Amino acid sequence: MAKQKLLLGMLFVAQSLLSGCAIRPSTAAADKPTIMVKSVRLPARSWLPWFTRFAEHTWIDFYHAGTWHRAEWNNVDHIIMFETSATAAFADVRWEREVAVHEQFSGEWTVPIMAKILEIATDYEYAKHYLPWPGPNSNTFVNWLTSEVGLPIVMPPTAIGKDYTTWLHAGITASNTGIELETMLLGAEVGFREGVEAHVLGLTLGVGFWPPAIKLPFLPAIPGGWFGPK
Repeated sequence: MAKQKLLLGMLFVAQSLLSGCAIRPSTAAADKPTIMVKSVRLPARSWLPWFTRFAEHTWIDFYHAGTWHRAEWNNVDHIIMFETSATAAFADVRWEREVAVHEQFSGEWTVPIMAKILEIATDYEYAKHYLPWPGPNSNTFVNWLTSEVGLPIVMPPTAIGKDYTTWLHAGITASNTGIELETMLLGAEVGFREGVEAHVLGLTLGVGFWPPAIKLPFLPAIPGGWFGPK
């Protein structure tokens, strides 16, 4: 597993050098093994907490064995793992907001990873303990799931909950290109893709290396995070 993570991390660095920012769903193939890690800025709703208007919600769409699937946690008591359609997977808009694809992986090497996602996603230990802020929430789930299957990712800094942990966690970053130390209240990470980040109650403050960016609480990364989708 460690060797696989290292190889995937190197692949991810090469991909990052070529792309560097979020893309649109329409760039993926509709009938090939594909994994897309996505986000959308939460909509303005009177029943949502005030801070959600500045936050991103993440999920995973993937095409496995002839079927599109979605792995997503957006309820207070269960993980949603369900079959979806190519139309939904390639939709550019959700909740009146434009969708961004932060990571996109294709090829036969993704097949066992997708099988693992289907196997373990519903076993998430916090499935009955959802908290919008600081977590665990939908972003915590995606960060956990991709780590468990060895898929390197970088989530947007406004994905509140992405760095949540209960007491203490030390290890490699989600992109497999750096190191992190996290507690329930405070944390920090340094990585090629993450840059330098400080975390306070789920909020991110930092500087990105690639693409170059300033990361401030409640704002997309500047300028790299202003990726078109709003």
